[in-house]
Amino acid sequence: MKSLSLLISLFVLSVVACGADNSTHYVFFLHNKILEDMPDSAFNQQYGSYEYDAIKAAFQDRGYVLYSEERPYGTDPDHYSWLVARQVDSLLKEGISPESISVVGTGKGALITMLTSAHIRNDQVRYVVLSGCNELVAHYFNIDLYGTVLSIREKTDYVWVSCDAIKDASKGVYRYEEVELNTGLQNGYLYKPMNEWLSLVYDWVEM
Repeated sequence: MKSLSLLISLFVLSVVACGADNSTHYVFFLHNKILEDMPDSAFNQQYGSYEYDAIKAAFQDRGYVLYSEERPYGTDPDHYSWLVARQVDSLLKEGISPESISVVGTGKGALITMLTSAHIRNDQVRYVVLSGCNELVAHYFNIDLYGTVLSIREKTDYVWVSCDAIKDASKGVYRYEEVELNTGLQNGYLYKPMNEWLSLVYDWVEM
């Protein structure tokens, strides 16, 4: 099996081979933790199946150059965030504008997204954090949000709450917005490619 860094590097090389096209949007999508825990059939009795392929297809159908891979069980968030940051930096060095690059994460992927932003430290790179913040995350991880950040939370999800406290403790946030959804699905809203959250992501990526 190829290493994570090699897999990501192959993705970047394929993008670079096509030329730096700043009319294209380059999106890194970082999935929920359940896919690490149950790679063959990610399923939650309350929320149902985690529709990873359908979520990826939604981004690809939008015309984005998409990078997303299944992380192995027990992936260290900080280590993985450095891998993503290096590949974003590679795109920037190839002449792709920061406004064309977005990192989108849900659940544990949202934590990795926030850590990634601190490594890149570019105002214009875009980040979308979907249900990734609470007091435990703020306490156990040294998060310094940076760049252009959209936070999306679900009103009925009492585990993952507002990212405002993490944003307020960060020094490099260039632009920040938070949107609260009310789907009634708790964290299950992220298990499917629902327009309620995807439309917000599309607007942020393309603004």
